[in-house]
Amino acid sequence: MSVLNTLREQLRCEPLLSATHIVVAYSGGVDSHVLLHALQLAREHAKLDFQLSAIHIHHGLSQHADQWQAHCQQVCSQLDIAFQTANVSVVALRRQSLEAQAREARYSKLVELAPVNSQVILAQHQDDQLETFLLQLKRGAGPKGLSAMNREWVVNYRLQPDKRVGFYRPLLDTTQQAILDYAQQHNLKWCEDESNQNTDFERNFLRHDVLPILQHRWPEISRSVARSAALCAQQQGLLDEICYNKLKSIQASANSLYLTELKPLSSSWLHQLVRYWLSELGIQSPSLTVLNQLRPEVLDAAEDATPILQWNGWQFRRFDQQLFVIRASLQKATLNKIWQGENTVSLPNNMGDLTFIQAASSQADSPQDDDMSQLTVNPNLGPISFRFGGYSARFKPAVSSHSKPIKQWFKQWKVAPWLRDSVLLVIQNEQVLAVLLDGSWQCAKALDSNLKNDSILQIVHVRVEGSKA
Repeated sequence: MSVLNTLREQLRCEPLLSATHIVVAYSGGVDSHVLLHALQLAREHAKLDFQLSAIHIHHGLSQHADQWQAHCQQVCSQLDIAFQTANVSVVALRRQSLEAQAREARYSKLVELAPVNSQVILAQHQDDQLETFLLQLKRGAGPKGLSAMNREWVVNYRLQPDKRVGFYRPLLDTTQQAILDYAQQHNLKWCEDESNQNTDFERNFLRHDVLPILQHRWPEISRSVARSAALCAQQQGLLDEICYNKLKSIQASANSLYLTELKPLSSSWLHQLVRYWLSELGIQSPSLTVLNQLRPEVLDAAEDATPILQWNGWQFRRFDQQLFVIRASLQKATLNKIWQGENTVSLPNNMGDLTFIQAASSQADSPQDDDMSQLTVNPNLGPISFRFGGYSARFKPAVSSHSKPIKQWFKQWKVAPWLRDSVLLVIQNEQVLAVLLDGSWQCAKALDSNLKNDSILQIVHVRVEGSKA
């Protein structure tokens, strides 16, 4: 089927049928140029009323990147298509290719720029799917990896929770040759990325040195592999449905699972559920070697042990009969500050802000007894300081009849060891007035008696959107 007929057919089906705004991820290469041109043609011929626009991401990795950006803008101007462009910074990290970094930066920027509830259209085709399948096969992937590229998915924009952006690949059943035929038929001009000729990159090695041999011997291999990838995706979908239901019964919190539910599982189910759980959290799964270490080194470790299993910037930790996954790069929070009348103090490590409100005690809003988001202190009794650490200090919570070192309260409150260095103390006259724990104030028992004065200070903790104190 021709490119144009393929798009006409897909515009009559979901998710494109109900889309009011379609955005083409436009690199300037032949694939995305053909997609953009054919969508515009299909829209005009069928008199469809969806809005069509294009976004070009400038990675700055090629000396020709500025020329590609200008070319894309010129093409969109000629086609009378709305055009956006944005620059991203790509820095190669250890154990992650520059190509992967560029892809991650590109997708993040597309989600940011695309309108709410729009469909972002990508130009990957059947031969790209063959390359992806073979790369996954080389890496020893299971059904999920061998599903290769998804045809469609939805992303929530983390800085705007109500913003959802769909991604769709309409050309996964279309060959590269069909795309080139369309480009020649319509006399299109496109950009050639010189890096696509570098066979040091695995995908380029496949494209130039391996696939021509396979396709010469088996002309239908792209179509056959695409069918296998679709079957793997179907099987993975069924498995995900089962995992979704199983996960609900073993999940203690977003980033923890009950050990008592994990231990009886077979190794196969343990690995599958952990992979699914991490996928739901947007965390790349560890290798099979790491998963094989999970049971003996973490789940079955001695009761008094504090095991840590680490991979790619993440850790499995165990606490309170739960398996946790946390970032390995959690930095120790440091703060030792005396309040000097500021309206706001920012806490480190994206932990939010403290907002200060000074008022006469008769005019201040009185928090409800169960309102733990607000702390009220008397600033006239001495300097007020804030710090992390020093947890040998004694503390007597309002709900308790006795005091003991804060580190002992941590055990009673079941504060995980890796979170204890991020618990904020409020100090006045060398006494702990309050502890900020998971966004709530634990106040000292003697605090109320110090508030019978004509001036008080209310301290409110304001979380950063999406963070957890």
